[in-house]
Amino acid sequence: MLELNVRAEQFLASIRAEGERQCAEIREKTDAEVEAALSEAQKTEAARAESTVAFETARAKTQANRALSAARTEARGALAKRRAELADAVFAKAQQKLADFTRTDDYGPWLRASAAALAKRLGAGTVLYARSADLPLLTDLPAGCTVQADAANTLGGLRAENPSAALAADDTLAARLAAQRPWFLENAGLEIAL
Repeated sequence: MLELNVRAEQFLASIRAEGERQCAEIREKTDAEVEAALSEAQKTEAARAESTVAFETARAKTQANRALSAARTEARGALAKRRAELADAVFAKAQQKLADFTRTDDYGPWLRASAAALAKRLGAGTVLYARSADLPLLTDLPAGCTVQADAANTLGGLRAENPSAALAADDTLAARLAAQRPWFLENAGLEIAL
C-alpha cells in the first residue's frame, strides 16, 4: 500500500507539475499578449499625440501668422497715415510759400512769362483764366489772347484754353503744387516698408 500511496503522490505531483507548467505557459502567453496590446496601444497613442501636436502647432503658426499679418497691416496703415500727415504738412507750408510769392514783386513778371508761354503753346485765340487779383498784372498780353477772371483759382497762376484748337493747359500754382506730390512721396524718403 505504501507503494500505492507513493505512486498516487507521484501521480499527483506529476499532475501538479503539469498544471503549473500549463499555468506558466498561459501566464507567458497572457503577458506576451498584454505586452503586445500595450505596445500597440502606446504606438497608437504616440501617433495620435504626434498628430495632435502637429495639428496644434500648425494651428498656432496659422494664428500667429494671422496676428502678425494684422499687426503689419495696422502698422502699414499707421505709417501711411503718418506719411500723409507729413506730406500734407509739407505741402501746406509750400502752399503758404506760394501764396507769399504771389505778394512779391517777382510774381508779376513770372505771371506774364507764364501767359506768354501758354499763348505760344496754345496759339491764337487763347483765353487765359486768372484770379481776379491777378488781372491787373496781366498787361501786354500776346496778340490774339484774352484774359478772364477764374473764381476757382485761389492760389495764383494761369489756366488757358483755346476752344478753336481744342487745347487746354493748367499752369496754376495749385496744379504745379499738386504735380509735385507724387515726386515728393517717391523721393522724400517716406517709404512704407514692413
